[in-house]
Amino acid sequence: MIRIQNIKLPITYHSSDLRKACEKALRRKDLPDIRILRRSIDARKKDQIHYHISAGIFGFSAEEEARIVKIVNNNNVMLTKERNYTFPYPIRPEESSENDPEQMKIPAAAEEERPVIVGTGPAGYFAGLLLARAGFRPILLERGKAVEERKQDVDRFWDGGPLNTESNVSFGEGGAGTFSDGKLYTGNKDKDGSQAFVLRTFHQFGAGEEICYEAKPHIGTDVLYRIMQNMRKEILECGGEIRFSHLVSGIEPSSDLKQGYKLTIKTLCKQEGEFTLETPAVILAIGHSARDTFRVLYDFGLAMEQKPFALGLRVEHPRALIDRARYGEAGEKGLLPAADYKVTFHSSEGRAVFSFCMCPGGYVVNASTEEGGTVVNGMSYSGRDGKNSNSAIVVNILPEDYPGEHPLDGVLFQRETEQTFFRLGEGQIPVQCYGDFKDGRPTEQLGSVTPEIKGSYHLSNLREGLPDGVSRAIIEAMPQFAREIPGFDLPDAVLSGVESRTSSPVRILRGEDLQAVHFPGIFPCGEGAGYAGGITSAAVDGIHVAEAVAAYLTARRKGTDPSDPE
Repeated sequence: MIRIQNIKLPITYHSSDLRKACEKALRRKDLPDIRILRRSIDARKKDQIHYHISAGIFGFSAEEEARIVKIVNNNNVMLTKERNYTFPYPIRPEESSENDPEQMKIPAAAEEERPVIVGTGPAGYFAGLLLARAGFRPILLERGKAVEERKQDVDRFWDGGPLNTESNVSFGEGGAGTFSDGKLYTGNKDKDGSQAFVLRTFHQFGAGEEICYEAKPHIGTDVLYRIMQNMRKEILECGGEIRFSHLVSGIEPSSDLKQGYKLTIKTLCKQEGEFTLETPAVILAIGHSARDTFRVLYDFGLAMEQKPFALGLRVEHPRALIDRARYGEAGEKGLLPAADYKVTFHSSEGRAVFSFCMCPGGYVVNASTEEGGTVVNGMSYSGRDGKNSNSAIVVNILPEDYPGEHPLDGVLFQRETEQTFFRLGEGQIPVQCYGDFKDGRPTEQLGSVTPEIKGSYHLSNLREGLPDGVSRAIIEAMPQFAREIPGFDLPDAVLSGVESRTSSPVRILRGEDLQAVHFPGIFPCGEGAGYAGGITSAAVDGIHVAEAVAAYLTARRKGTDPSDPE
């Protein structure tokens, strides 16, 4: 592939403009296939906003590519190899070649060899998809419901109905990411092409092609809903099994840990009672809100440690304000997608303050999972056309913010804070104007900004629910953010809370083989286990854990010790 970098095109460009730019860069017009590899908006100069594009030229022979690049002799034109991720075990065994030792057929897993995956968020579903494609016939356990029923439960709750503690914004098919903006960007480097594989897979199952090249790709809740259904269908078609409404209530080894033992997984289903499953391998992709499961795993004996996390509030501004601040006149004319932002600040007290999960043209949603507790999150549909834009403004939690060194003390701190916000909002989402929050008085009347909230809300004083250090850090940061985004400290901007589920407060320790410390066959995975921070990174961790599980099970089939590093 020939890669052409630093192509600058106007925000109103057409595909023919991209072709002309590539032809000019390569000094020829017979370019067979042009694909966008990466696209971002450069809005540093408001009167010169443009797209910044990298394009790939496909279809030439390797010899011709080398000749073209040599003749052009341009630092922006180079030879590049695509990083195409391949699962290192046979995919769809019935289609593999018997003559290729790298693609030798393997039999479908026998019933007693089937791995169990706990959780159907991005980590669990990508692990399940790859293992199912490779013939391992995984069994996926999900405490919540399939996305169709889950959506009904969530909509009913937002309309004032009761909270379903097992089917909500965090629990159910697709995990917490299903009811979010569906942001797919990550700061991690794509060393093995697995991130690109995640994007291509989402595109395969229904997302727009642009997610494969946008610098900050997103899907949107309305599209994620369909993608989850399509992923489920393929997992089932490949021999996998998905059991919804199955909450893991226990886990225990059924034989000597050193002798290729099996694990017994106990699950509870309200409709069908208690089940037990024996498995040689279990992936724990439980998500960061599975607090009861954390306790089950801690009591079982898994090594855990406290993990840093952040706490804060959602802030809503008019989308037009953010668009104008980021794009100038182009934002006012609607020539660009809803603007996003990322802001950071280091307070005088040593706290990091930063935006998290920014939702352009989105909504604040009631993301509670427990009776008597209130949690908020952000969500956008694919069009990102809501009248407000919101993000979490969160502050890192310091050791002195809550006492104790128990691995689950962070969970307790989160829960107590959420219960306080439940009381502040009298069971609804408590909201406050920023000006009132800064001055320490309760909001009695909203100003020019009307909340865009999924769920009911109640005027309150949010400072009563936050640690004083967190409130002071937010107040100190807001005018600093306004230097970058004029109007960010608008007194009428609406705050809501509490944003407490930014990441897992717990890490389940695992070794280089991705197995739990002292417990071979158990694979902590994804965001809940403390190894990811968003949809893409969770999916990538699911891919790598699937590789480790496949290696472990293959070693068992061959009669070797799966715990032996050789």
